[in-house]
Amino acid sequence: MTSESTDPRGSTAGRESGRTKDDPTRSDAADSTVPDSHVSGASEESPTGDATGRDPAEARLEDALERVAHGATVSVPSILLQRGLTLAFTAVLTNGFSAGAYGVFALARRLQRYLLRLTLGFRRGLSRFLPNADSNAERDALATFAGLLLVGVATAFGVALFAAAPLVTRVADEGAQFELFLRIFAVGLPAGVWLFTVTEVLRGLEAVGPLNLTLRVCFPTAQLGVGAVATFVFHDLALAAAGVLLVMGLSGVGAAVWLVRERDFRPRLRGGDAARLRRKYLSFTLPLFVGGFATTTQRLGFYPLIAMFLSSVAGGVFAVGVLVGTLVRLPLLGINQFIPPVAAALHEEGHRDALARLYHVTSRLVLVGVTGLAIPVVVYRKSVMSLFGPTFVEYAPLLPGFVVAQYAACAAGSVGILLTMTDHQRALLVVNVVITAFLTVTAIPLTTEFGLPGLVGSYVLMLTINNGLEVAVLYYLEGLQPFTRLHAKPLVAGLPLALVALTVRFALPDTVAFVVGTALGLLAYAVSLRRLKFTTVERRLGATLVERYRDAFPTSLR
Repeated sequence: MTSESTDPRGSTAGRESGRTKDDPTRSDAADSTVPDSHVSGASEESPTGDATGRDPAEARLEDALERVAHGATVSVPSILLQRGLTLAFTAVLTNGFSAGAYGVFALARRLQRYLLRLTLGFRRGLSRFLPNADSNAERDALATFAGLLLVGVATAFGVALFAAAPLVTRVADEGAQFELFLRIFAVGLPAGVWLFTVTEVLRGLEAVGPLNLTLRVCFPTAQLGVGAVATFVFHDLALAAAGVLLVMGLSGVGAAVWLVRERDFRPRLRGGDAARLRRKYLSFTLPLFVGGFATTTQRLGFYPLIAMFLSSVAGGVFAVGVLVGTLVRLPLLGINQFIPPVAAALHEEGHRDALARLYHVTSRLVLVGVTGLAIPVVVYRKSVMSLFGPTFVEYAPLLPGFVVAQYAACAAGSVGILLTMTDHQRALLVVNVVITAFLTVTAIPLTTEFGLPGLVGSYVLMLTINNGLEVAVLYYLEGLQPFTRLHAKPLVAGLPLALVALTVRFALPDTVAFVVGTALGLLAYAVSLRRLKFTTVERRLGATLVERYRDAFPTSLR
């Protein structure tokens, strides 16, 4: 076993470069400013101070930013690849089968995903406690208990879904194919939960490369492969469903083998403080599991409404709209890859100033990326929806609703994660119950009155109000909030992007306009941001990452 594996938290960005997260002697990636207030970004524009006399809080901020940014830098390309492969998988199915057939498949899969997300409420404890594990034995005990708990709950939910498949089919007024899909996804539920459990262990250890290789490359590539074979060779959607679940399980097994070989993980159920650790883990995650009924209803409760009030085609359109809309979340997904363990460590050690400033900087960086992605998708919505077939082009006017919903969600940054990592999971539970009640009251009448446009409107309301309320609660409990006056810069820079994209759209044919307009618009956006000037923290962080990857790019993926 190497010396690296003796640390129960594994190899983090800070450790990979020979520094610990509390080392005050670091001189790179710094935003050398005075400690910030919780409401102003002015401090981030202060001149750089002396590197050797820097406040320890600034050193902690530097290290936290570098660790999060390293995770995001490595993760974003792999997430982009994952999204592209997922889009390709969806496009293969939507073009290989009718919109109605794909809608039945998507609806059954989303109902299974409802139970999967409920189960994953028990997963968050891994990111919360693994970074602070005192020994390999404690690390192994936490991971073993979490894995057994998650797979056990998934198995129970899978059995329930399998038994309830005929009843659900009758209520949804669907046919035998829908029931078959439900039973296939029910059997495969533990495999999906296993994959996400193992990758959460990788996240807790800040194992950037293995996490991305497993979740962002191997699984979506294999999913696309089985989808293509099922579509073009066998023309069988049920085979596609079974194949997806099989590759999920195999991907999770591969990641677990890596943990055993490279991090010396060993199953551990007894000994030491195992009983205390189990109680601590359950105490933390049980409110998240219960709250999962609310949060999962918010995210996936639209599909039961589609099953009851709309058509299978509407289900397919809604699934595609959500998929395309989530492309806007790419910057937030990148930041969120490793902010849970970093935020948990800062909170555990009482570094409030560093945590507050980390939230400011990361939320602003997310907004820069989200604005650049959202505008081209809205402007060229018909071209985007044409990727999925002519039926979906008819619903292109609804796509901006999905994008706006995701933009509102991203504007708040990592608010839900910060509520959880600061041990306010019970407050998060209350917020989500309130939002779910609001969704229940509004979504049903909007859907019955306006059909699919009303359902999309409910989706926008849900994400906007949910994230706004979470920001208010986090500020009340911890004094943390994401916004500074610097957040206006990407909004201003987005105006030239929109103007260029619209001009090209009216001047060129659809496909050509999509490619040329997006490229020229993003160039105008980058020039505008440069003229508005980056802050000290952004410039120094960028310089540090460039230096890091130039000097040791091959080892940065370890």
